[in-house]
Amino acid sequence: NELICTEQRYVCVSRPRRFGKSMAANMLASYYEKEENSDDLFGGLRISRAITYRDHLNQYDVIKINMQEFLSVTNSVDEMLGRLKRYLLFDLLDAYGNLHFRDSEDLIQVMKDIFAKTKCPFVILIDEWDCLFREYKKDREAQKKYLDFLRVWLKDQDYVALAYMTGILPIKKYGSHSALNMFTEYSMTNPREMAEFFGFTEDEVKKLCLTYDMDFESIKAWYNGYLIDGLHMYNPNSVVQAMLDHDYDFYWKNTSSFESINTFITMNYAGLKDDVLAMLSGDKIRVNVNTFQNDITTVASKDDALTALIHLGYLAYDANRKMAYMPNHEVSMALNLLQLQ
Repeated sequence: NELICTEQRYVCVSRPRRFGKSMAANMLASYYEKEENSDDLFGGLRISRAITYRDHLNQYDVIKINMQEFLSVTNSVDEMLGRLKRYLLFDLLDAYGNLHFRDSEDLIQVMKDIFAKTKCPFVILIDEWDCLFREYKKDREAQKKYLDFLRVWLKDQDYVALAYMTGILPIKKYGSHSALNMFTEYSMTNPREMAEFFGFTEDEVKKLCLTYDMDFESIKAWYNGYLIDGLHMYNPNSVVQAMLDHDYDFYWKNTSSFESINTFITMNYAGLKDDVLAMLSGDKIRVNVNTFQNDITTVASKDDALTALIHLGYLAYDANRKMAYMPNHEVSMALNLLQLQ
């Protein structure tokens, strides 16, 4: 709420699969969407005690996009962006068909016209924003078109009250510069004030264990280990599944391909494979996370590979000591499946 309609209204939160990114986007949509009445949902929560609670509750038009849905049904970045624009225009013109538009086929102009008439800016939520970089890994031209679209659509536009993006990796860098430099980023290596919301905290897990009659020490061994800004953080998806199934298991294997990380390890930059084996034995390895270009296809050093594994959730990161380590039993099992030993 403090960021709404300020220069800091651009936020990008990156964290691994099944760490609650989509849940957070859905929560924001429910809170801000003016067609909703979500006081019953939020009224008993901590947000309801904030001074700004009612100032922003259900006060905005919300555009929520899962970019993966558009990518998966198209065959090029041009087709994807064309489909996205058409769908957005359809919804906007359907909702505001009583207005006159300078150019009803121009998405940006339509949003400018709506804002000029209504004085109500948009909250724009983009889930899986970085999926194109995983699909078009080496297509720099496709990546550039996509980033150019986001920049022109969002940057310095008065109709944007808040732009909130989620993804697995931080925003792609070209050299030392970000293509979307207006965004404030929160990531596994730099979560700052968002740290406590990156997963379940220890206190939250203890309460869940009491509610579901689960052994806390077992849950801790299996799913704890992410040290985020000094907080011990648990993989939320795995904890939820353990509570619901009333069992301790390797749940993350069903959410992403562990084999995909084998590429980094078999590269064996400066003994990376040996370092991973050492971490499986409990060691910590020093890492410089600042050289990583936020692109898993341009990994060029052991530091880059380790940083990529941190962002993907396969390693944890101690920011104070600048060291990577194996977070928990669940991840250790995953890496053992790669038959590193």
